Order: sequence, then C-alpha cells, then structure tokens
Amino acid sequence: EEIKNLIKGGVFQSPTKGPLDLVEVIKELINYKKENPEEKYRIAIGTDSEVRDRGVEFVCVVAIHRIGKGGRYFWFKIHDGRKLDLRTRIYQEAVVSLALAGGLLEKELEMHGVGVDMSKSVNEVFKSLGNDIENDSEKEIIFTNELEIHVDIGTVGPTKEMIKEIVGMVKGSGFFVKIKPDSFAASSLADKQL
Repeated sequence: EEIKNLIKGGVFQSPTKGPLDLVEVIKELINYKKENPEEKYRIAIGTDSEVRDRGVEFVCVVAIHRIGKGGRYFWFKIHDGRKLDLRTRIYQEAVVSLALAGGLLEKELEMHGVGVDMSKSVNEVFKSLGNDIENDSEKEIIFTNELEIHVDIGTVGPTKEMIKEIVGMVKGSGFFVKIKPDSFAASSLADKQL
C-alpha cells in the first residue's frame, strides 16, 4: 500500500514527454493506442534495481508496445535506504511492479468514474466490471488482466533458483508474467534508467 501511494503521487519520466503524473501517463497510453486502434498492443510493467552507496535504487517502467512497430515507456525511481541481498531485491522488484499495476488500474478506473473494490484479485475486479466497460467505448480500460509483469530473472545466472517462486507470486496476483529474455520492460528499459 505504501508503494502504491508513492506511485500515485510520484512523477514519471518519459523520454519524449518529460515529467508526467500518473493521470498524464494513463492518458498518454490511451492516446497512443487510439492513434492506431487496429494494431495489436501489449502493456508491460517491469522493475530493475541496483545497489548504491546509500541503499538500493529501483526503476519501475510501464511500457506500451505496438507489436512490430515500436512503443513508448514511462519510468520512475524509488530509493530504499536498506542494504538488500539479491533475493530480497528481486522479490521487491516484483512487489513494486505489482503495486504499479494495481495503482495504474485503480487510477484509470477512478478516471472513468468506475468504483471497484481493489482488495479483490485482478480477475475478480474484471469480472465485477462486466458489461459496464465492454459496452462503453469511452471507458475503454487500457490496464486489463492481460497486462504483463516483466521480472528481471532468467534461466541463467543467480536468479534461476527464484523463477518458480516469483512467477507463482505474479500469476497468483492475476497477471501474465514474462522472464528473461522476454522481460524487456525490466531487463532492458528499466535497466537503461539505472
């Protein structure tokens, strides 16, 4: 909840648009999709981290990918003053990504005037939305349960032991999950901002 509040009040950076708040990020994603609505899109959220002198810096990314035709991304940083081992950092990266996914969904629904109990699972939230969203083109929800959470772990290296646990945690939250080499939001875009 604390992380979600940081996200809601935080400032995102965009390589093309500069600093944006959460509502502006959501509007940018919606507008990008509306530019070419016939195209296929995927939205991915990922976090990477790096140990610094005074703790750990986390970079979290939300990206929209117009499949085969590029995309856009937005990122923000969170600093944690604690010294965290690799295992704890990887878990925290997944937790931050899940909090961002929840915060984005909650804020977008709020923008559309849709009230939903966010203490439910993602699948339950979308079931409760039902036809209210599906039959109203003005209320197209960009953050669906098809959102991908990208985690910075893979089958090679020290994180391979954590795949089952992290993937299970993300899937258990109701989202699709991607690991290296398919986790570009975490392993490429977020990593680039560290």
